[in-house]
Amino acid sequence: MQLALKHAAPDGFWSKAFHYLTAWRLLTKYPHAGIVHDGMLYHTTLAHGLHATVFKPDGWDLFDLNGKDLDNWAFADHEGTAYDWFSLLAFILPWRVRDGSRLYCYEWCWLAMTGENPTRRVTPEDLLALAFMQRGEAPFE
Repeated sequence: MQLALKHAAPDGFWSKAFHYLTAWRLLTKYPHAGIVHDGMLYHTTLAHGLHATVFKPDGWDLFDLNGKDLDNWAFADHEGTAYDWFSLLAFILPWRVRDGSRLYCYEWCWLAMTGENPTRRVTPEDLLALAFMQRGEAPFE
């Protein structure tokens, strides 16, 4: 299982605009994330919510997740969960905003990696730090 962080902008005007706006606001090169397992990408998008697609590696960076097994996270329990636009307000407003019945891409990855819904904003750097710590490595050295 791997954490997949997307650095390449998608096709389409609105998708590309959202990609660059997210990258600018979060000061990150990774405005989208998912989990890759057995050639499938598990991620959440505005158009499809949480779903699986065949993984195409162009434009993604992959980070091993210490051999975590698919059984350790319940994609089947969350498949189809709607995209969490509401929680994205937490990146603009000074307080925590969250809709616990929806997920944005980083929240989904946190849930997949820990088995727990996040209780705070999640960024791609949080996911990277978690991936490194789960492997027993120091993040960002």
